Amino acid sequence: MLTLSLITVFFVSPLLFFTDLTRNPYYLQITLLNAALLAAGATLLAEAVRQKAWPLPPNILYAPLAALLAVMVLSFVHAWFGHMAFFRPSMVSEFTRAGVFTAVNCVLVFLLAQKVPFDSGPRRPSAYGWLAFILLWGGLWFLFPDLKTPAAGDSLMSRFWDPYGGFLWAGGAVAAWRLVRRFNQEDFLHLAMAAGALASCYGVLQYFGVELVWPRLLNPYGNRSVSTFGNPNFISSYLVMLLPFALAYLMSAEKTAHRLLYGFIFLSYAAMLMASLTRSSWGGAAAALATLFAFREYRRKFIENRKFLGWFLAAALLIVFLWPAQSLKPFSSGLLERMGEGAGKFDSFSSLSLKAGPGRIYSSFHQRLLIWTSAWQMGLESPMLGKGWGLFENFYPFYQGGLIFNFEDVRGLRTHANNAHNEIMEIFSQTGLLGLGVFIWLFYVLFAAFFRYCGVSGPEERYWTAPYAAAVVGMFADNMFNVSLHFAVPAMLFWWLTGGFSRKLSGSGGSAGRPWGKPAAGTAAAGLLILFCVFCIWYWSAQFMREMYYFRGFKAMRRNDLAGAVSELKKAYDSNGREVNNNYELANAYVRAGDLASAKWAYGEALKSNSGYDEIYFNLAIVEKRLGRTEAALDALKVSAFINPLSAATFSVMAETYLGDAGRYAKEAAGMFEAAGKIFPRDANIRNALGYFYTLLKDYRSAKMVYGRGVRDNPGDATLIRNLAASAAQLGLKNDPDLLWLRKFQEVQTRLSSGELSGPARASADELVGLEPANPNALALRAKLSFKAGDYKGAERDLLKALEARPGDNNLRYGLAVIYEKKGELGSARREWEALLQAEPGNAAAAERLKNLP
Repeated sequence: MLTLSLITVFFVSPLLFFTDLTRNPYYLQITLLNAALLAAGATLLAEAVRQKAWPLPPNILYAPLAALLAVMVLSFVHAWFGHMAFFRPSMVSEFTRAGVFTAVNCVLVFLLAQKVPFDSGPRRPSAYGWLAFILLWGGLWFLFPDLKTPAAGDSLMSRFWDPYGGFLWAGGAVAAWRLVRRFNQEDFLHLAMAAGALASCYGVLQYFGVELVWPRLLNPYGNRSVSTFGNPNFISSYLVMLLPFALAYLMSAEKTAHRLLYGFIFLSYAAMLMASLTRSSWGGAAAALATLFAFREYRRKFIENRKFLGWFLAAALLIVFLWPAQSLKPFSSGLLERMGEGAGKFDSFSSLSLKAGPGRIYSSFHQRLLIWTSAWQMGLESPMLGKGWGLFENFYPFYQGGLIFNFEDVRGLRTHANNAHNEIMEIFSQTGLLGLGVFIWLFYVLFAAFFRYCGVSGPEERYWTAPYAAAVVGMFADNMFNVSLHFAVPAMLFWWLTGGFSRKLSGSGGSAGRPWGKPAAGTAAAGLLILFCVFCIWYWSAQFMREMYYFRGFKAMRRNDLAGAVSELKKAYDSNGREVNNNYELANAYVRAGDLASAKWAYGEALKSNSGYDEIYFNLAIVEKRLGRTEAALDALKVSAFINPLSAATFSVMAETYLGDAGRYAKEAAGMFEAAGKIFPRDANIRNALGYFYTLLKDYRSAKMVYGRGVRDNPGDATLIRNLAASAAQLGLKNDPDLLWLRKFQEVQTRLSSGELSGPARASADELVGLEPANPNALALRAKLSFKAGDYKGAERDLLKALEARPGDNNLRYGLAVIYEKKGELGSARREWEALLQAEPGNAAAAERLKNLP
């Protein structure tokens, strides 16, 4: 049973996925992985009951690992008492998810690795057997497009089962069984390497537009290959850990068959790393290989075999440097293009901050900086114990909201981060300095033991242990910018290798454990743990069914089949009620079906699953408003605006709700819309609402200032103009400067529309700009007059100045690009069209102008 479970873990799970069963294609993969791990754990516990002993050898990491788990639980308990009751259901939901992941994907994997011994000869795996397995089994999938059977219906079995595919999987499982029958670390490592090579070959085919399994090419990340892992960042991390082992076996290979096997595996990994275009994993791979060559055994081995290894590694480097870019254009370099992205953005220290400035934002870096800053704030809130283990995703949006409110340059990078994208910040933000200290202690113990081991062991032992160290180093280097340590398959491999590494360093030659001093208590404990494994298998099967029903309901909603959507989404909820996306979609279905009471309940269930989504609060507010619950609606809207201050729709509904009882809420509303005005300084509706609430408070001067600024930003808005005139009259202002500016603006507009382009018209335009020299509307109006008069240089000058004040105004940029075309400065025109299209990819007119440039 243990062998079958591990075959599922290392062979089936990394390679099996479905695109039309669940919304996330790798959910079945995760379910199989966890069920197999839990079955293996139950098998070990049953063995413990038979032997009346825990069947695990001593290990140097048991104590720090137990301490880390204790701190994680303690951090959650601390967070539980530190937050209001509203958040506690979602905190339990998120902690349960993270806790099950940590217990099964990390700790149980580590313990299972203790049960699998090392072989006496690391080179014993059959090169012919593994080479045949990879090439034959992988090659048979090329026949799948012609031999597969179309699904007969929408049931789970009809979508899951295909006769030819089933034959391949059964044959592959039997072959894998025979190849790992000696049940040692080396055999399961080779099974993982073989699966990695198969996934790599599939991913490379995807990169070049070849799809063997599904009706259409899978490219959710552009041309970055996802292979069988559903995400390019996951398979790339998986390969980072296997790469040093492939190289170790390759460098020690003496026979042609071994060189063919490990050379093929190594090159497939290198190609897939390039096809993933994951820069953090490139850094991780470099760190892993550098760690290997830090050992003299590897440098000596290279010198001994330099005739073969020299040309082989040169070929590998050639693949890396000549790998085509995402566009697959001839003579393009994916490496240079990917590494060169954003290079021109970082020209000063300030460009590395959240206040980088216009044109200095590089989304990949600055979005991570936004996440890291939020993580840092979480940790600082409770330095010793952090925000609580597993609660990052639940609370991250509340920290991000304040940052995007205060830092305008990164507002376009708002995201819903599930992890910190940096392992140090991940641990610190959720478990504080105590958790980070224990985490560092764990790996200090591991590497201190490794250096002691290297000091007393011979060259052969050091040679075969070094890849474990390299894999751990590479994964940590990768996860300084990545999140793969917190996703199922790459995390499983990391903790398996860590477990095997620590077993070797602990001197655990056998697998004998410690007999129970109290057999009755030991049996009871083992029995409870077996029940826990069974419960978790049920838990994962329920989650899988939830995901399947959710995907069906999701598709029914897109077909406007509301009854079908409600039915399927409710089945998903009944299977497992703590999934925020399903509960949110169920609430939306109830709203569209007119069942507001059920919608309110379902939105509440979504918030009990994860309380960090502004969309839930916004939609709940709409329902509360329609149910006549004004206070509850406003409370939900305020939370939505706090999480996402960039939503104009939230402030629009908020204004409408406040206006229902404007006298009562005027002071509160004015405060909210003062803040909104900082985010939307040119939004006429927000200006009008704020001015109105000031008027209700009898603060007529502030109202007039708001309307005046609004008119200068939106001189065509009739409501603002009317309100400005009324407020100026209320204050008795006869020569209000804002009204004078407006009259001059309207005068220039009238002269321009009548075809008057010089003389008095030009003088009026100059006078208008003189009233407020940096006003983009005045500059744009004078630029239009200059352009029509043939003064392209003057028009260019005014538009450049207007863009300084309003860099995101694509109407101004459009005009500037046209001027450059007129002046024959095609390079400048191309630059402006490309910048405009980057901001507005769907602008057909700009795309046509760019296409027609000589």
